[in-house]
Order: sequence, then structure tokens, then C-alpha cells
Amino acid sequence: MAKHRGGQRVKKILLHIILISILGGAFSSCKTTKYLPEGERLYLGGKLEIKDAEKIKYKNELIRDLEEVNKPKPNEKLAGMRIGLWAYQKVESGEAGFYAKWVNKKIGEPPVLLGKVNTNNVKKLMKNRMENLGYFNSYIKHEVVENKNTGFIKFEIDPGNRLHIDSTHYEKVGEFKVDSLILDYLDTENPIKKGEPFSLEKLTSTRTKIAEYLKKQGYYYFTSNNLIFIADTLSTEEDNQAILQISIKDNASELALVPFVIKEIHVFPKYSLGTSEGGEALDTTVLNEVEFIQSEKFFRPDRLYPYLFMQEGEFFNPENESYTNKRLNSLKTYRFVNIRYVEDSTLENGRGQLTANIYLSPLSKRSFRSELQMVSKSNNFVGPALSFEYLNRNLFKGGEALSISTKIGYEAQLNSGNISTGLNSIETGVAAELIVPRMVTPFSIEEKFRYSIPKTKFKLSYDLLSRSQWFNLNSFLAVYGFEWNPNIFVSHNLNPISINYINIRNKSEAFEILLAGNPFLARSFEQQFIPGLSYSFQWSQLVRNIKRNRFFFSFNADFAGNALALAQNIGGVTGENKKFWGQSYAQFSRFDFDLRNYQDIGKESRLVSRIFMGIGLPYGNSVSLPYSKQYFSGGPNSVRAFRIRSLGPGSYQPEGQPDGTSFFDQAGDIKLEANLEYRFPLISFLKGAVFTDAGNVWLRNSDSRNGKFTSNWINEMAIGTGVGLRVDIDFFVVRLDVAAKVRKPGEDGFEWQDSFELGSKNWRQENINWNFGIGYPF
Repeated sequence: MAKHRGGQRVKKILLHIILISILGGAFSSCKTTKYLPEGERLYLGGKLEIKDAEKIKYKNELIRDLEEVNKPKPNEKLAGMRIGLWAYQKVESGEAGFYAKWVNKKIGEPPVLLGKVNTNNVKKLMKNRMENLGYFNSYIKHEVVENKNTGFIKFEIDPGNRLHIDSTHYEKVGEFKVDSLILDYLDTENPIKKGEPFSLEKLTSTRTKIAEYLKKQGYYYFTSNNLIFIADTLSTEEDNQAILQISIKDNASELALVPFVIKEIHVFPKYSLGTSEGGEALDTTVLNEVEFIQSEKFFRPDRLYPYLFMQEGEFFNPENESYTNKRLNSLKTYRFVNIRYVEDSTLENGRGQLTANIYLSPLSKRSFRSELQMVSKSNNFVGPALSFEYLNRNLFKGGEALSISTKIGYEAQLNSGNISTGLNSIETGVAAELIVPRMVTPFSIEEKFRYSIPKTKFKLSYDLLSRSQWFNLNSFLAVYGFEWNPNIFVSHNLNPISINYINIRNKSEAFEILLAGNPFLARSFEQQFIPGLSYSFQWSQLVRNIKRNRFFFSFNADFAGNALALAQNIGGVTGENKKFWGQSYAQFSRFDFDLRNYQDIGKESRLVSRIFMGIGLPYGNSVSLPYSKQYFSGGPNSVRAFRIRSLGPGSYQPEGQPDGTSFFDQAGDIKLEANLEYRFPLISFLKGAVFTDAGNVWLRNSDSRNGKFTSNWINEMAIGTGVGLRVDIDFFVVRLDVAAKVRKPGEDGFEWQDSFELGSKNWRQENINWNFGIGYPF
């Protein structure tokens, strides 16, 4: 009965929305023509009618280019209503309320009037666009159609036949090397193919690519403006065919046909505006024919030289300059990198001479920073933290960056806006990290990273976490690893050595009882020595706003205890619970995948989807993953309708435990999640969101919680939906999300929510969850 009433309420709400939209549309439509100037009509746009459109092979390309110049565009409609125009007119007439003023600020626009359309100009632009596509015999006529308060223009377009390419030829300029390079490019790349339609855009692109090709061969002054295409339509056997001739313009500069070589390279490792390039106070060190000029040894030449892609005696190549610039900018030592060329006034053997001056302006070598932060973690812990950091950006005069930091913080877990008194903690720690801007290995592999900037990372850290009413946790971490980015979209992180030792002391009686009731959980806390190897891969299109549909993908892999177990097996150590230096160590493999899609909708709205899959495989010395490596579900970056770590494993529900106790045993070896979120602007930096989340965690091996992963996993997915507000100030995002459970674990497994009793306090406390976070969830 309750389910039926809930369905009726939803139907009534939808019916009201539809009626309001229809009535509002009619009202808005009438109002937008009421305020038009006398004798004027609202412009509904230009309607294109293309003759024999169905017979045109590249019809979509033609329509796209014509619509681009079919201007002005009529007033925008939203759900059939010209809301922007309505709001503008309300404000201009002095009748606007708060809503109309807000809409006008966001999307308000003045009326587009039929009488203001310059049809002759539109027709000229359309004819120009058609000529750019090879329609040189087009014809356009127009008709103005006037209604009572509105009107539009009908354009009847006959594009005629399109010109096609018969062949492409290059007219030699007489410079043997230039001629041979251009002929080689045309023969190898074949940029303009026989039979393809004429396109000015394609010709322009071909000119640019030929110029770039010549520049890479040393032609420093050559540009695309030195090239010209001539189309011959009289010498072809068939109509609407053209022979393209590409040639170098007669007025091209003589220097454009001269190749330039790098005569000298001067590097200024500590450059400032007061630096004298030729002063006697500067010392010069020559390494591999490169001059390093500095008043003191600020940066070792042998460490700086590998960052240079340019070499003396080589032809000028903008790619080498770009790679040099990119590699030098990757150093944390420098604020600015500037490469300038000085041309020698004389030619040598028909070649120009360039001196490359590389100016490097450093940052302050040392810095000290303190921060007072309000921390929000993915596990819903929030609280203040104070941190201090010392940074040396050039420790051994080779770009090595040493960071020493310390922190102290207090945090408590928020559950639906309430602080869990049993889950507060104090965290302190100290860490030292050294980043070396090259590969530090027993053997040289620098050549493998010719086009990227490898970095070696050494890290030591100690953290103390004192969790109220539960335990004290000491964590030691040592890492030796590498980072490199083959391009701006891809990053790799490989840690061949990662040793984590966690020691738990001062366990409370409540925590001991919890462990005694769950042997698998107890085992996960026992194995806290984790020697291993880790690797992560990330591919992201978010670094550039180059298209409306972008993807993000990451893959992480952890391997623990395998090398140590192998060494012990070779050494004759056997048994199920092997130890190293008296400590039981973990042995497992762990993999997770994170795929996201960001689809822009309009100027500021975005639809974001995400799929996450993770699995941990304990084996050998382990029956379960260490607690710190297990998966959890629920919370502000997960399934937001459920409290942090309150889902799973499987359909497991803790019984008779006070709030917060299940914090420890609702974890698993397998995790699946899916999220869908629509983000849209509200006012200024205030954004809104509507989202749906689904997910859960499971175990690989059965225990008392009955949360093993089975073929029935799809029926054990929790689902929640909600809305959110975000204060987005570019570099800082504060987020508040509220979500309701749609599908949740019950006494007989998972069940759908049969009613939404928002008026009931008990129902809201049980089914609605508030999430506070810093940054977007994904």
C-alpha cells in the first residue's frame, strides 16, 4: 500500500512539472513579442534549402560551413521558451523580480530583430564558404517571410558542382636541397590525394606542414607564407577537375631558402636581468663544446648538459628546442627558461650560423613554509592540521630537491553531519623526501627516457596515529622509486622497493573484543610488515581542454612479499606463517582500475561518469589483505548515500554494535563502484550537481560475515542518489552532497526503497546521508 501511495505522489509531481512548463512556455512566448519596437519582428533564424541536397556527397560538411555564417542566430530557447529574452525584457522594462534578474544575469540577451539582418552580407559569407570548399559556381537567392510578430529568411542555395583534384605538382625553385625536401614530403606523405574534393582548409594545412618539415631540416626563416597553390582547371580532360601546382613565391626572402646550423650554445645557469653575458666576472666551463657561463658554480654543467637536446654543428630544429625547453622547465630549480638565437651576419658554405643562448632564471634555493589547514579525507575524517616544510631545490647542485616536513593534526569522523565521538584521533608525523631529476640505478638506462624526464624518489617517513578508544598506530615507510611522463597525457610511477611497517599498541578492550570475534580481521591487523613493489599508470585528457568529451584512466598494482618469500624458499625456509626478523609479513597482489568520462554539455555543464574495479589476492603467507590495503565503500568519494565504510562485505550487516564499531570489519578484497553525476552552474562560483552512485565490497574467502564474492554480485550492489552544492573558486572547491538510499541491504538481502518518507525524522536518519568534502569526488 505504501509503495502504491509513493508511486502516486511521484506521478503528481511529474504532472505538475509538465503543466507548469506548458503554461510557462505559452506565457513566455506572448511576453517576448510584447516589448518589441513598433514595426519590428522577432527573428526566427535563416532557413537553408539546398538544391538536390540528397545527391551531394559531402552534404554535412557543406551544411556545417553554411550554418557557421548563417547569422545572426535567433534568441536561444530553453524547453521551448525564450527565457533569456524574457528575463532581459523584464529587466529593461523595470518589471523584473529576483528570478528574472538572476536569469538575466546568467543567460539574458536582447531581442534579435528581423529588420536588422544584413542579408547581402550573409549571402557573401555563404558564397565565400562554398568557394573555400570548391563550389565556385554557386547561386543563392533569399526570401523574407513575415508573420504577425515574427519572421525568418529562407535561403535557396544551388551550390553547383564541386571541384576535385586531378593531380598535384611542385614547381622547383632551383635550390636543390629545398626542392628535394619538398618533393620527398609530397611523395612520402601524399597530403592531397587524386580525386579528393577541393578544400582551402586542406591546402592551408598542407602549406603549414611543409613549412614545419623544412624548419626541422634547419630552414630557420621558412614559413607557410612562402608557399602558394595555383589551381589549373583548363588543362584537365574532365570538367570540375583541377591540377594543383605548389611553388615558392617569387618574393620569398633569400634567407628562407638557407639552412641554419647551431654554431655555438651558451647556457646561463643563474641568469638575472643584471647578468652580463660577456663580463669578466663570469666563469665559463666548456663541456662537450657547450659553454656554461655563471659567476659561481650554481648548477653543475655535467648535470645540466643531459637536459639539452640541441648540439653544436646540428641543423636548427624547433623540436629539439621544444624538448630542451620542456626538460629544463621540469626542474624545480628554475622559474623561467628562455632560449634566444643570435644570427651570424655571414654565411659559411651556404649555411647560416646561429648562436643559441639559454637563459635560466632560478627560484630561491631554499624555502620554508607553514600551513594551517582544514583537512577533509576520503574516509570522512575532518579536522585542523598544522604542517611545516623545509625545501632545498638544488641540494647537490644538480637539481636535487630535498623536502623535510612535519605535521600535527586532530580529526574526527563525520557521519551525516554528526561527529562520531568514538572515532576521533590525533596524528603526527615527519617525512623526508629527495627527488633526483634523473635515473639513479646501478646501470645506465637514460637513453630509454630520451623524450621524457625521469625522476628518482627516495622517501622515509614516520607517522603516529592515536585513535581515541581504540589503539595507537605507528607507521614506518621507506620508498625507492621512479616517475616519468612520456607526454603530457601519460604518467608512470614505479616503486621497486616499498617497505611499510605498521605497529599497533595500546589496544583498548573494545578493540580486543572486536578482533577476537573476527579471526580474519585479527589476521589482517597482525600482518603489518609489507615489503613490496608497486606500479601506477595514468592517462588523462583533462590536462588540456581540447575537446568536449574527455577520458581519464588509471591503473595501480601492488605486489607484496613475493621476492622475500622466494628468497626464503630458496634458503629452505618453509611453513605457512613465515617471518622476517621476527615479523610476520604480508604476501598478496592487488590491482585496481579507475575509468572516468567527462562530457561537456553547453558552456559550463558537464556529465561525469566513473567505473572503479579493484581486487586483492592474498596468498602464500596471507589469508587476507592487510587492513591498510583492504577496500571500503560508502562516503563522500564513493556511494554517498551510505556512511563511510558502512557497506559490505556483500550483504553483511553488523548487529548490536554502537555507532562506529563496524568501522573496522566492513572491508573487503574486491570492490566495484559506478557513479554518474551531472554538474551545472547556479550563481557565480556556486555550482550544483545531481548524482547516482552504486557499489559494494566483497571477500575472496568466506568468513563469519558471509560476504564472499559470487556470481550473484549484481544483486548485492547498493544504490543511492542525491544532489549537491559546490563552491568552486578555481583552485579551491568545497562540496556538500546529500543522498538517499535507493537500494540497500536488508534482513533478506538487498532490497529497493519502497517509499521516500521525507517528512519522517526516523526515516531521514536511516536513509539520508550528508557528505562534506574538499574537491570534487572524481
